[in-house]
Amino acid sequence: MHQQFEEKIQSSGFSELTPIQKAVYEPLKDGRSIDALAPTGTGKTLAFTWPLLENVTPDDGEQLLVLAPSQELAMQTTHVMREWASTLGLKVLSLTGGANIKNQLDRLKKHPEVLVGTPGRVVELINNNKLKLGRLRTLVLDEADELLRDDTAKQVDEIWDAIDNSDVQVALFGATEVDEKIAAGVFDREFERIDQRDVPMPTKIEHEFWLTATDQRNKRLRQLAAQKKMQAMVFFNTTKQLKMTANFLAHEHIGMATLVRGDSSSTRERAMRSFKNGDAKFLLTTDVGARGLDIPDLPVVINFDLPRDGETYTHRSGRTGRMGKNGLVITFGNDHDARDLKRMVAVDIEVVKGRPRLLENDSAILRNSRAGGNNKPSSRPSSGKGKAATKVAQPKKNVTVKTDDSDKPSTSAKKSTKFVKPVRKEQEVQSREDRFAKEKKAKRKHRKDKGKPKKA
Repeated sequence: MHQQFEEKIQSSGFSELTPIQKAVYEPLKDGRSIDALAPTGTGKTLAFTWPLLENVTPDDGEQLLVLAPSQELAMQTTHVMREWASTLGLKVLSLTGGANIKNQLDRLKKHPEVLVGTPGRVVELINNNKLKLGRLRTLVLDEADELLRDDTAKQVDEIWDAIDNSDVQVALFGATEVDEKIAAGVFDREFERIDQRDVPMPTKIEHEFWLTATDQRNKRLRQLAAQKKMQAMVFFNTTKQLKMTANFLAHEHIGMATLVRGDSSSTRERAMRSFKNGDAKFLLTTDVGARGLDIPDLPVVINFDLPRDGETYTHRSGRTGRMGKNGLVITFGNDHDARDLKRMVAVDIEVVKGRPRLLENDSAILRNSRAGGNNKPSSRPSSGKGKAATKVAQPKKNVTVKTDDSDKPSTSAKKSTKFVKPVRKEQEVQSREDRFAKEKKAKRKHRKDKGKPKKA
């Protein structure tokens, strides 16, 4: 490893690399094309950042391109890579949809060595002759299984055609397998498989299923909001239900933010910043937020809606318990939903029928979570210490749940719920009784003052 990287790692207090970071270092440094698999939260971003940056030559044009399926993941990857690239005097540019394209074009003129982007924006720049990839040496697909699906796969194919160099190194990274036939068809090569999914990580994620009627799920969130140090990502299958819940929480004066397709890049970035800073208790999102996002020390993930398949459950769950930390995954639903979920994933799930322990304000997960604020996103290697390793949730093959609607991008998504300003931290969440009493008092005062002249 580069001496400056080693010094930075030691000064940062890292004691040991994760299994995936160790396994891919030499193959990537040697320029081999790989298909790397590892559980979520095991430091895959740094796994490809360290060896690939060492192969980049300063001031020699665009040499490394990293593709990500979402704006949030692309921005997060940019942040991580920029921190390490600056050590070697390298420039990193983010190319994402929804961001100001004029600023991106101005920075492209400086020929940054590293590009991180979403397929849609990269294709747009290529088609407009604004981006040339003739000097590219390496292409990385982060969350490759997602990128090599449907319309996104066609965009990746367009980018590969524009590269037009069979010697370019290709690295696929993800937590779930890529269809090998699709990958081979796009890139016309065989990949070296590096599978670290069965390597135990020192982590402990608990999985609970709370038996909850559909009309009681919003009230469950209100109960959870009253718990000290509570913060959770809440996943929905549809934008429609997300909006309804957002309106409910806003009426209850509960701080939250929303992350959905259709919002501008600045709106989504503002929502993420609010949640990471601890200003919002909940981040309401669809599966656009299920992949790759790193919220340090996030204690809880909530499935408001039952995931459609085991793979989705695995990626949602991966937002908590990252890099060896503890975490809790809660799923709402009925008995039938509980049976479906147990068929989808190979992990122990506790079905909670009475009052959950988390609502007793004595949960170790919340006691040990961050107090909020000043937490920078990271993809740090694990210390290798902590509690005994537990089995990571893995999807069972060919098991899905039928749903009536989906969250495909649509015109309705463009009218998505915006960020809702939270109450001040020193304010307590009002109980229903206090709120009703206050409203009743205001009505009495209104009747009493009705007809009286207003004071000057």
